[in-house]
Amino acid sequence: MSDFEREERAFRAALARAADGFEPRELAIPGASEGSGPADLSDETEKAEEKAPVRRKAPWILAAAAAVLAVVGLGGVVANLQPTGSGGESTAASDASGAEDGDAPKAFGADEAAPEGTYIERGRTDLPAPADGNRWAVRYDIAFQVPEEWADATAPALPECIAKPGDQWDTVPRTPYVANITNQPVPSIACNETSDRDFPPQFGKVPFALWQPYVLIEKPGKGATLQTGSWEHEGWLLTRVQVEDAYATILTGPGDERVNQEIKGSLRTVAKDPYGCETASPLAEGDPVRPKSDPATSPLEGDAPESIAICEYEPSSASLTGSREVTGGDAAGLVEAIRSAPARSGPNTPQNCAAGQPVTAYVILRIFRDGGEPGEVFVNYENCDDHGFYDGVTVHELTVAACRPVFAEEPVTIYSAQGDVAKVCLS
Repeated sequence: MSDFEREERAFRAALARAADGFEPRELAIPGASEGSGPADLSDETEKAEEKAPVRRKAPWILAAAAAVLAVVGLGGVVANLQPTGSGGESTAASDASGAEDGDAPKAFGADEAAPEGTYIERGRTDLPAPADGNRWAVRYDIAFQVPEEWADATAPALPECIAKPGDQWDTVPRTPYVANITNQPVPSIACNETSDRDFPPQFGKVPFALWQPYVLIEKPGKGATLQTGSWEHEGWLLTRVQVEDAYATILTGPGDERVNQEIKGSLRTVAKDPYGCETASPLAEGDPVRPKSDPATSPLEGDAPESIAICEYEPSSASLTGSREVTGGDAAGLVEAIRSAPARSGPNTPQNCAAGQPVTAYVILRIFRDGGEPGEVFVNYENCDDHGFYDGVTVHELTVAACRPVFAEEPVTIYSAQGDVAKVCLS
């Protein structure tokens, strides 16, 4: 693609976005009809929806005894975003830029009074209600607002291997997205032929033709840091700011600088997400995936639940990695399916794992009923043994009816599992 073609595309995209954001106002003309108003833009909306590609969802399910793999978290997968120096085409902002204005990331103190519009039901007092058209997303203990149409999706594991759109390594989401935190296995191969990536290295190695707006939250290893600042390329804006021990990277397209700033300004640390998930894990790495206390009665017993918060954790970071909520009939059906599952652990294949392997992910179901504290059911699906739903009273086997609803939607996702677990938990 020539420089002229790139400039033309960026210019057209900027014009289109500016047109989408234009809000006509009625002129106060004497004698004019009161029924006049802005033109109907539904045709453009329908055309845009027709052009939106379908987002792929293809988690890789691998047995523990599979071929040699390099298992890396999202921070490792996108380590190419860490700049080695400032690119000639980029303009880096000061590292302190995120703290110089009113949009700076901030913590929301637990002792502060809940503002108007706060989620106050079921103990959710950490977050104000999102702005119109936005939703809250939470990764680790970092909360931020994105446009509600932004999906939860997995960033490509091997962006440097993508030679062209649609090849075998092209798993780039086709819509704006909030990046999942993953422990997905990736083949231990090297793809370093990225000389055609004619953009600043801060933008990573996804080919320019496949760029999508996204937010990525990273927690680098102990002692590691990422460069903060802002960079531009053909109308695209990349911003990275530090929020306590995490880094938020925000990429937005031409004409969406305001969206970039609004996402950055909404960043904050929280103790609970909008669904009622605690952002800090109650289990340390290596702990059994079970409740810490024995309740008098099972949280699966009682009236139909109002809602269930599905909270996924990564023990190595001791933080929430993804969450969502089911309500009404879906919540009642999930409880009934777990309660109806056989009272035993399984399916298990202990012969496939070496002893003492650490758990890399687990789920806690927080079951909310009117007028009471939530009950908790711990879900263990990792490694090869002790699989099941643990409610503090009984363990129930992972079954199709009980397990698939837990992992039905991102960002709560299984990226690797024993074959028997995959059969019952993934469709």
